[in-house]
Amino acid sequence: MNDEHSDLNRALANLQVESTNFGLRFIKDARVRFDYMHQTKRLATEFSTRVAKGEITPREAAEQVNLLRNEIMEAQRMKSSDIGRALAVKLKTNGLSVDELCEKYALRFYKRSFENLDQPAKNRVYLEIVESSGRSRISVNKSALKFSRLGRAFWIATIGIAVFKVYESESKLKEIARQGFVIETGIAGGMAGGAAAGLVCGPGAPICSTIGVFVGGAIAAFGADATFGWFF
Repeated sequence: MNDEHSDLNRALANLQVESTNFGLRFIKDARVRFDYMHQTKRLATEFSTRVAKGEITPREAAEQVNLLRNEIMEAQRMKSSDIGRALAVKLKTNGLSVDELCEKYALRFYKRSFENLDQPAKNRVYLEIVESSGRSRISVNKSALKFSRLGRAFWIATIGIAVFKVYESESKLKEIARQGFVIETGIAGGMAGGAAAGLVCGPGAPICSTIGVFVGGAIAAFGADATFGWFF
């Protein structure tokens, strides 16, 4: 019976840790995505207005907006979780240069190389670069919203298990201490596992990072639960 109880405790501890680890990452990455959307949209609006007022040329606006957007993208990636950063790199390794964007939109709108366009057409391409800087992938935005909700669901699961374990424990204070120790150790283990996976698999490998977080969290949860039992 004691062995069964211990196995249940370990299973619940592991579930809590994994729920916490992924909940933290999903909520964090969703916030980073929404912040990125807000900043780039504001950037596009600001420079479109400046072009309309004649304060800056379309070309200057395109160059400055593209530079700033790429800087925002890299800054936001640094705020992302290990999994979120790996996924972002997989979707887009680096931001395109202005010249690359000019060719992209020239071919899309005019089916010709950018250098063969007249000035009005070139200006339209420049303005498209400015306006597109404020647009983001709808599919990615929807995924961010879903992950945000999923992250909250994970947190609810973590809290629910903790409340259950404290409620059914004979020593409430001891169980509260165990909960804190296991979850904090599991978070550290997940971070270590995600970092190790990033070193092994390199950037742009979200599946590898996810496995690293899962394995690192599981090992840490098992060890923390056993350690707490030995000492207390």
